[in-house]
Amino acid sequence: MTSIYYQSAVSRIGEEAAEMLEAGVWILYAEPVPDALESVSIVHSPSGDAGREMRAGDRLWLGDESVELTAVGERANENLHTIGHVVLYFDPGDTQLLPGAVHAKGSLPAPSVGTRIALSSS
Repeated sequence: MTSIYYQSAVSRIGEEAAEMLEAGVWILYAEPVPDALESVSIVHSPSGDAGREMRAGDRLWLGDESVELTAVGERANENLHTIGHVVLYFDPGDTQLLPGAVHAKGSLPAPSVGTRIALSSS
């Protein structure tokens, strides 16, 4: 059984975010988004604070589809909690885990405005 501990909804998608999505990188930001990153970001509206910290083995949901988190950078939880920001790398291979990043196994469809984003424990 899964337990959802974070929920949000996509409010807008930057005009250059499609290129990042194709490369397997999602940049999530809650309002306010820094001007320099708005065009490449998936802007979302959290419905509250995360109930706990992200951990490897948790699942990231986009609507009804999900992927497994395989690694969580040392600053990713703080960034998600304070500014709604996290950078997700899907199937990153040997890419080094950056402090504010999260690695995930698998892929998700491109998000659309209104789609639910959630994190759950397994």
